[in-house]
Amino acid sequence: MRVDVPGAPGPPPRGKRYGVLRQIEAQLAPLVAPDLVPLWAPAVARPDAGPDAYLTPDLAVCPSGFLSSDESLLHPRAVELAVMVQSVAGSGTAADVSAYAGARVRLLVLVDPQCGRWSLNSHPRGGRYRVVRGGAYGEGIPLPVPLGCGIETARLPRYAAVTAQ
Repeated sequence: MRVDVPGAPGPPPRGKRYGVLRQIEAQLAPLVAPDLVPLWAPAVARPDAGPDAYLTPDLAVCPSGFLSSDESLLHPRAVELAVMVQSVAGSGTAADVSAYAGARVRLLVLVDPQCGRWSLNSHPRGGRYRVVRGGAYGEGIPLPVPLGCGIETARLPRYAAVTAQ
């Protein structure tokens, strides 16, 4: 039996989604500079959309000083990397990517565990990313300086095929 709640944002995330995030965080944590830290679901300001607007990436690499701050929003230029893992195939695509580009978040990695694919979006300008590099699980995601490391994808979890209920 499934209960649908009116106004709810869709089905709850699968456990494998958290598995993807945990693996990415575990790879990044020892490799990023000491003044940077990966955080789960921080609020990132959207100056392009108003003073109360914000984005919530699944994972973001930002200055470690934020951990001792009273601020509730990270400035988007302080975010070195934002990561979004799609809950279902096709979610978190054009509109979400455009929002991150509009806020001028430097790097956005979008991971699709349903299809086993990823994209690295960089150089935001005018509400879009000017450089988009895509790949499949098994191909590393190359992250530029100041991160200067990569994310291995060969062992990231894949979602099982969705069956009709």
